[in-house]
Amino acid sequence: METQKIMEELTGSLDKILKFAACEESLGKDFKTSVAAYKKLSDKNSSEEGTTALRRRLAELFYKVYEAAFKTSLKAEKLPAVLNMFFTFGYVDEELAGMENAVYLYELSEELPTDPERGVYSFYQWLMAIYSGKKEPCRNELDMDYREYLHEQKRMGRIDRNQEAALLNSNISKVIFEMTNMFPIINRLTFGQLSIFCPIFSEHNVFRPLDNDLITADKVVAEIEEIRHKDFRAFYRETMFSVRERDINEMIEVEVLPDMILMPNIGGRSIMWQEIEGKKRTTPARMMCSIFHTEEFAQSMIRLTGEFRWEMCKRAQGVRWNDVSDPSLTSEYCDYAQFYRKNKDLTPDAKEKIKTQLARVRNNNKSMFVSDYLMWIKYESAGLPRLNKVARNILFTYCPFPGEIRNKIGANPLYRQAIEKYTVINSRKLHRITLLCRKLENTPGGVPEEIAEYKRYMES
Repeated sequence: METQKIMEELTGSLDKILKFAACEESLGKDFKTSVAAYKKLSDKNSSEEGTTALRRRLAELFYKVYEAAFKTSLKAEKLPAVLNMFFTFGYVDEELAGMENAVYLYELSEELPTDPERGVYSFYQWLMAIYSGKKEPCRNELDMDYREYLHEQKRMGRIDRNQEAALLNSNISKVIFEMTNMFPIINRLTFGQLSIFCPIFSEHNVFRPLDNDLITADKVVAEIEEIRHKDFRAFYRETMFSVRERDINEMIEVEVLPDMILMPNIGGRSIMWQEIEGKKRTTPARMMCSIFHTEEFAQSMIRLTGEFRWEMCKRAQGVRWNDVSDPSLTSEYCDYAQFYRKNKDLTPDAKEKIKTQLARVRNNNKSMFVSDYLMWIKYESAGLPRLNKVARNILFTYCPFPGEIRNKIGANPLYRQAIEKYTVINSRKLHRITLLCRKLENTPGGVPEEIAEYKRYMES
């Protein structure tokens, strides 16, 4: 469409959004008045009480309008472009966004670079996946999933047993749960600057061309592939594989890549919200970032993966996640961080660096691990040492490099011992699964693809 025609269609965007949403007249009037007041501010990031209160009020109204518009959209055959922009980017007004930005968002909304089939969703696409029953809502800030939340509501006498059962099977109620619990929190967190957050797309938050910061499905997939090339076990998790009629019960590891939900804002933070869906370990993690992400995306993805690894290990280990008598990534790392002063394998210089590192992350072991994991993927995978001996050995044990990288860096004495230890441990596991495959080869049905894939994984 020609730019002039797009500009004409964008004129009066807020009125078009409110008309489509068909929300209560008082809500629409209040929202329109608040947007007008926000547009007039000379300093939209001001910390003055009046400006702060206006931003807070705008956020409250924005989510109410968003919910009303979403419900209306379920009856629409095709979404108007302005509504697509509202749902996907938080766009409400052409003057507030700046006409040049508004035209770009319009063109972008016509063919979004997301791809739910590859696990990359705009926020509206995510809500539609919940509504269609393909996805369950995220946990709330109290770490309760939808089922647990309803059970708690019943326990507190706010709903009865029949209401609980009805709500449990209501997809629109699940969507409302997501919009009420996850949306406001994550939208604000991914924006990054909590004190000045406003969910409405505004030109004053645009510091460089939007296409520089746009996160696409291709970008997400490419960065995940880059991480998997260096940490091939990153998204694997242990599960029981069973074929009752063939008497097969085998603990194997399967790979499940994460879902990425792109929030409708311009921001600089990424969030690893949950490592699995509900209780089932073979479900995708939920990661979120702004659809216009202002930080280096490659680094953000590495950090998210490090956080995922930590949380997935905690999930697998349960209450013993920090008990070093049951060796795991989290337990060994916690032991290392807690008792580094007494560790004879660390030099005085290394101990001083750990002390500084712990102070920087406020003694948070998870944050310390994530910072080391970043060094592991960015530098150590290229044979450029950045970690001390103890941290390197832990990471090599639980986040090993694939054979191609091990062969390249194996000549370096700093890596040789860790590689030899990994090779011995992995060889034992590979030997056992190889014997199982040989046994199954001579049975009806042969080797199940899941076990064959696990063997290929162990050979990496």
